Amino acid sequence: MKPKISPIWIILAGLTLLSVLSAGCKPRNPPLNSVLAAHGNTDWHLDTAEEFLTGNNMAATSMASNHVPSTWTRQHIHVGLSNTENYFYDSTKVGTGQDTSIPNGIDRVMLFFYAGHGNPDVWNTLGSSASQGNVLLGNNAGDGLLRYLWQCSCEVYAHGALTCTGNPELYGCPGTFDGSADSGSMRNVYQRWGPALTADLRMACGASTEAWCWDGEVDSIWNHYNNDHYYVSDAFIYGLKTYHSNVVPLCITLGGSDVTKTPLWDLTFTNLPNDAGTSRYHIQYNGVFTSTPRKLNLYDIAKVLPVLKLKAMSLPATLADIKFKQDGDWLLSPEEVRGRGAAVRVNALSGAVYMIGDTGGFADGKALSEREYLDLAMSYLHKQGWDEKNFADPMGTSMRLQSVPVKGEGPDIQDVQKNVSITFKRQVLVADQLVNVLGEGGVMVVQLNNEGSMLNASKIWRMVAEEGESLKVKTFEQAQAEALKQIKEPKNYKLDNWNWGYKEQAGNVEQNEMRIVYQFEFVPNNSELMMDFPPMAIEIAGQE
Repeated sequence: MKPKISPIWIILAGLTLLSVLSAGCKPRNPPLNSVLAAHGNTDWHLDTAEEFLTGNNMAATSMASNHVPSTWTRQHIHVGLSNTENYFYDSTKVGTGQDTSIPNGIDRVMLFFYAGHGNPDVWNTLGSSASQGNVLLGNNAGDGLLRYLWQCSCEVYAHGALTCTGNPELYGCPGTFDGSADSGSMRNVYQRWGPALTADLRMACGASTEAWCWDGEVDSIWNHYNNDHYYVSDAFIYGLKTYHSNVVPLCITLGGSDVTKTPLWDLTFTNLPNDAGTSRYHIQYNGVFTSTPRKLNLYDIAKVLPVLKLKAMSLPATLADIKFKQDGDWLLSPEEVRGRGAAVRVNALSGAVYMIGDTGGFADGKALSEREYLDLAMSYLHKQGWDEKNFADPMGTSMRLQSVPVKGEGPDIQDVQKNVSITFKRQVLVADQLVNVLGEGGVMVVQLNNEGSMLNASKIWRMVAEEGESLKVKTFEQAQAEALKQIKEPKNYKLDNWNWGYKEQAGNVEQNEMRIVYQFEFVPNNSELMMDFPPMAIEIAGQE
């Protein structure tokens, strides 16, 4: 009589055979446009991770009009878990590492986004903390497939001197890096993050300074990528500095001697491995023009202001003869820029205009003067018929690139410019008073290649159709008191920056009216307690 075989053993044997057969043909690349997001703390960062994916917070309230494209595969992980540090760790670094486990490992998709508290050496993981030393990203030999890591935490990518001239934020000038080993006085992102990068990972991005990780940042990141068509790295960096011009985000990658061959030049996300080389580390970060102001002018707060009724911006006369093709909410010009799509795009909901140019103006990092870039941007606005009377003084940003040898052979530090952006923020004249316009709208931006040619340009400037109902404007003291009520331990915070004005939304949404808002930025009284009391950005409705 033959012995009976339990069905469970048949199943297990089949699974074992399947795993053996599939071991030799494991995937080389992650699924295209696959995204995971996680939070390290259950405060507002829990909402930020969800808003990054869907635009909604955990209560399903719409907070961000721009987010991961709805056609992408997206998942919010670590919800309801605790002590999740091992999901960031590779098993070759630490025996408990589970970075490729399903469903909570981070190293299995094209893009992973994290929001939570951090400092240069660690970031929170829901009751525990993780550090760079046990991380190995895109480790294909261990089934790791990650291509992009985006992290929103204070100082986790800190680089350069602790303090510097030109930026009051700690670690606000990565260009001051002198090749020293990582320490509190001179941070070395190559030393901390370099060993965590494999040849396949395309880039890892975070903040050198403190950071505000709210719905405004994730909205801005995806606005720059989806609407402005910025480089992947540029979209992250400009997005993460939404609330505060002194914030310095940073991206790091591996490559060879030619920085233009590295993923810092990715125009779109890809699931392919980084093939740029492994001889040098390259970073990208932002610096503000010294010749332009960093803050919008704060005018006297009016006691009463009208709600402004809006309509879509009219098509500029310079574009009247273009035979646009309609694709959903977008009007696309038949003229295309090689590798980048339609040269001109107009959003039918807002009238916003987006223009793209060629990317070939790097000129080996050779830069013009700040004055020349400002003049070129003003000339471009005039050429396009984007002449407007009321805007704040233009603000210039220089996108910088730095690299060092992977083997650390001598102080071979190279630092050059990638491109520049000139931003013109709108003001509206109401009751004989100029009032700032805040948000992703109410802006004209000209991004220029190093040699001065247009790389990207946009105008989001809805027309004021009429003045609606006049409403009382809250005083600064009233609005600040409301903001402080949203802070759990307000005695541990101080006001760092604030602004007020009408708020105009990004150019891919319909907006029928503008109202007054206040925006407050709070920082801890003691910067050494940043992990316990991270920066907070709070927006308050400004009209009663």
